[in-house]
Amino acid sequence: MNFFRIQILFILLPLCPAMAQDPPAVPDERLINPDVAVYRRSATELWVYDVRPEAGVGAHNLDDNAIRIVRAANMRLVRLTMYWNLIETTATPGKYDARALAQWDDLLKRCEKGGIVPVILVHGNAPGVDFEHRQEGYRRFARFMHDMAKRYPKVQFWELWNEMDQGFTDLFGAQKPEIPLRARGKMYAEMLKLAYPAIKQANPKAWVLCGGMTNWDEFPRGIYEGGGRDYFDFMNIHTYGVPVLYGFVGRGLSLYSVMKEFHDEGRPIWNTEFGIDAGNVVNAWGFPHARKEPLEDGPEFDAVHLTTWRECFEDNARRRLYVKALGYQLMAGNETAKDKMEGEAKLPPGRKADDYGFGLLRADGKTPRPAYNWLKDSNPNKDVITTPQRTMDVEAYIPDGALPVGYTIDYEWRRPWMIIKDVKINALEPTIIKLGPAAEK
Repeated sequence: MNFFRIQILFILLPLCPAMAQDPPAVPDERLINPDVAVYRRSATELWVYDVRPEAGVGAHNLDDNAIRIVRAANMRLVRLTMYWNLIETTATPGKYDARALAQWDDLLKRCEKGGIVPVILVHGNAPGVDFEHRQEGYRRFARFMHDMAKRYPKVQFWELWNEMDQGFTDLFGAQKPEIPLRARGKMYAEMLKLAYPAIKQANPKAWVLCGGMTNWDEFPRGIYEGGGRDYFDFMNIHTYGVPVLYGFVGRGLSLYSVMKEFHDEGRPIWNTEFGIDAGNVVNAWGFPHARKEPLEDGPEFDAVHLTTWRECFEDNARRRLYVKALGYQLMAGNETAKDKMEGEAKLPPGRKADDYGFGLLRADGKTPRPAYNWLKDSNPNKDVITTPQRTMDVEAYIPDGALPVGYTIDYEWRRPWMIIKDVKINALEPTIIKLGPAAEK
């Protein structure tokens, strides 16, 4: 028995959490379209969105060859990192490095030409920004995000900070053990209240992702308790640990339970990082040292890597926990147990530890690994790519009787449910339906 092929049985919450609602069902006609979810964003706004999961990938660098490689695997969503400190390089707010901006101008033009939809993660403290001056830092960040959203109106998705609950910045109390995670979440909400309106003012069509959290419990509670609910569009999480599928599902469902606690379970959830490198395999289980001639670990590392990506995407296709799931990473080497890997790993001739890192490609950035070939051949995005836009009837629970505003399509009541007819739905982003007061009886 290959001890890396550990199978875990989950007895968990319903498939498609966004569809798990408490209101009464319409007799015999519940879920007119199970591929669609409805989220009551506010009293005056209803979101209708496609729940068919879409697979994407992160990338530290994205040259034209990498764009071709991503598109060859039938993916379009790529998460890219914009470092605030590399653009706003001085302590003067609003003073930006022209060369850095020119590089982003070029990158985004190439993405558009190559059919890539960028998800832009923004983080990295600008000079003069730290925890002691965090309020000024939040204001500066909001100004920066306004300027970037205005400069790049074609960018649809902005992700604000990376694993900010535990590291990468001190602006929200990370790396300070005396500050509880819930308090950190409240600080993050303070930033959201400034940055979200700034982005929306610059580009009302942009969507804001909560930064990818590693904590699925106390930190998101802090965001809600701090009043952050109305200041981000999509919830977001990162799921690591071994077995990877355990965290991918279990942590996401735990986050969903927190959202439900705050009556926000209909909101779309993204996962913008998950994966495994050979070092994590070694830390968890030791070296495989497959009993083959010649004695090699490399094929086993590839097998675990492939199993991780396949199981996560296959489970998400069934469970529909995340509307978008972006694996880590197109090109990324081995980051853990490096000394042990270099000293003890039995790798094929010409291979090194970084060939078995997080990446879908080898360390050369060109050679595909088995996980990449599986993505290319199995095409988990087939349905989304084949029919990215659809028109269908949608069922919405509207107990207060609010009515669509300026919506030319038909609807009918089956109170407290409304059947909204011929709604145009794009698989990439929610359709927004404005709501007005209920008609007088």
